[in-house]
Amino acid sequence: MLKSCLFLIALLFPFSALNAQTTGEISLKNKLVPETFRLHSYPVPAPTATFLNEAGEKTSLADFKGKIVLVNIWSTSCPQCVIELPMLDRLQKDMGGVKFQVIALSSDLDPLPVLKRFWSNRGIKHLKIYADPQAKFAQAADVKGLPTTFLIDEEGREAGRIRGIVEWDGTKIKAQIRDMIRTAKQKALKKQAILEEEKLKTSAESSPLSPATVTKEIQSWFKK
Repeated sequence: MLKSCLFLIALLFPFSALNAQTTGEISLKNKLVPETFRLHSYPVPAPTATFLNEAGEKTSLADFKGKIVLVNIWSTSCPQCVIELPMLDRLQKDMGGVKFQVIALSSDLDPLPVLKRFWSNRGIKHLKIYADPQAKFAQAADVKGLPTTFLIDEEGREAGRIRGIVEWDGTKIKAQIRDMIRTAKQKALKKQAILEEEKLKTSAESSPLSPATVTKEIQSWFKK
């Protein structure tokens, strides 16, 4: 527990000067990082560490396999994180669905009821609450500061990450996410087509009138 607390303090340290300011005093324009993810040359394994869903049950990225997932590590004591939340909420509203989901993962030690009140007070309606109170996921992901956001592909691998505040309403970042969703759909369709082709081939080979079956039957006559 002590290790987790120290890790959380380390996460927030780069922004300690900002914590004395109110959200309204932070210039969003001056804090924005590049408008798109800088993707890795090759996807890398994402953390397998578990975290809590809004029901207090353990979950992990494995439960979201098949989706493009945006994981945002945040905290109530991080002003930049709080600024991002409404934008992430709108991103989930606009693009969330079968193929995409935003996971806003709190690194706070606060229990879920407190986080739910925080959500309600800020009018967050479309994001579900996820919590990483012992910072297991953040540590496994080697998070260096908040906010940090990961882009996870449909195979559950990390495709890229951004540290710092992002304008999630931006057209470029949405286009990048849509492109990943489109690519994932194409891969899924191709895989399905291959499976169907293999299924038909297996069915044809096992048919009583298939050339392969007839040949085997004739060969068996001579063996008798």
